[in-house]
Amino acid sequence: MAERAASERSRVVRWVRTVPVIFLLLGMSFGTWLSRLPAVRDHLGATASEMSVYGLCLAVGSLSGLIISGRIVHRFGPRRTIFVGTVAMAITLPSAAAIILYGAIPPGLAVLFAYGFAFSICDVAMNVSGANAEAAFGRPRMPLMHAGYSLGAVAATGLGGLAEALRVPVPVHFAAVMLVSAVVLFALLRNLPRDEHAARSAAELASTGHDPATGPIPVIDSAAGEQPAFTTVTGSIPVQRPDRDSGPNSEASQALGSARPYSPWRDPRILCIGLLTLSFGLFEGTASDWLPLALVDGRGLSNQLGSVMLSVFFVAVMAVRIAGSWLIMRFGRVPVMRASAVIAATGVMMTILLPGTAGAVAGVLAWGVGTSLGWPIAISAAADRTDTAARDVAAVSALGYGSMLVGPMAFGFLGEHIGLLTAFWALLPFAAYVLFAASAARSRR
Repeated sequence: MAERAASERSRVVRWVRTVPVIFLLLGMSFGTWLSRLPAVRDHLGATASEMSVYGLCLAVGSLSGLIISGRIVHRFGPRRTIFVGTVAMAITLPSAAAIILYGAIPPGLAVLFAYGFAFSICDVAMNVSGANAEAAFGRPRMPLMHAGYSLGAVAATGLGGLAEALRVPVPVHFAAVMLVSAVVLFALLRNLPRDEHAARSAAELASTGHDPATGPIPVIDSAAGEQPAFTTVTGSIPVQRPDRDSGPNSEASQALGSARPYSPWRDPRILCIGLLTLSFGLFEGTASDWLPLALVDGRGLSNQLGSVMLSVFFVAVMAVRIAGSWLIMRFGRVPVMRASAVIAATGVMMTILLPGTAGAVAGVLAWGVGTSLGWPIAISAAADRTDTAARDVAAVSALGYGSMLVGPMAFGFLGEHIGLLTAFWALLPFAAYVLFAASAARSRR
């Protein structure tokens, strides 16, 4: 028994160490595209409005993938989904760049749409795998995984700057990064279980000494009449547990035909968690899109200093995510999420109200610190139920990414009328929602 537990633990440790690297590689993929947008614009002589079409096409592709990603990951598993998605991304990103730069804009946009589609499905798959690995490991690790994504995006921008300085053609740059990333990722995928549901259950069995799914099994005693007698079976026979897998939306109920197929969009808890992700997505997306411009126009900072403020924001996000696992273990999901909302709201108010560079730095730091952990905690909470984790994470991700992609557009429109700094006040009601609804993220494992 001890040898089996040690073997299971070793596999889980490899799994939980591999997923952050997968996050890093996907962060590099998306960051690589962003890093050469100025070069694409200069080559095409495109206006800002024309460049926004590329971003919109990529966003629509991503949202389209998110809509069906839950079923895909649930059907094929994270490992196979990531493999196929990586192949698709390695082909579509360099191809889209080459076709667009050649001047065939409509076909290039179609391929860019396909890249966004593949990327979003891979993103959900790695989040599901990360949440399963975290559950098997028994300790919070999702913040560290998301820190890996941030690190990958930062590294990609650095490589993009180097490629720009060396005048490396954009398609060649993209192909080289995607090829190296794919080779590394394929080597790492062997550390992900083929059946993560079984691996997660086996890890729980090895760590606790009993199968958490084993329980009283109803046995009909023909001599006892019509009422079933309940007998406890001590073997590892899987039994549906009332808190997770029973009820009208369970897989067992579906098999019996007693209810409609499970949909996370009919689950109140998942909807609450999705709105939590939406709220933190707005905080992060608004800062990413508008923070430099708001400080330049509203506080009189130089363009260079405005860009530095955005770097300060991302560094704060990444640093807190690295420490996030310890914070969640020490204080718990719900207190950390509520504290994050308070700090983020305070940072927004400081950014709006405090004058001078020092005030801007303080506000941006607090904004980044408060934004950092909400999204990883929500993903972990969405994956608490093993049997529906893929579809639940997909639904929560769709709301979160939707807010990051669409929400900042609304803030830009509002900023045209009242100023960007003043428009940031509209973020505060979302922080209030987090304070009210954070209990939905409480662990159910």
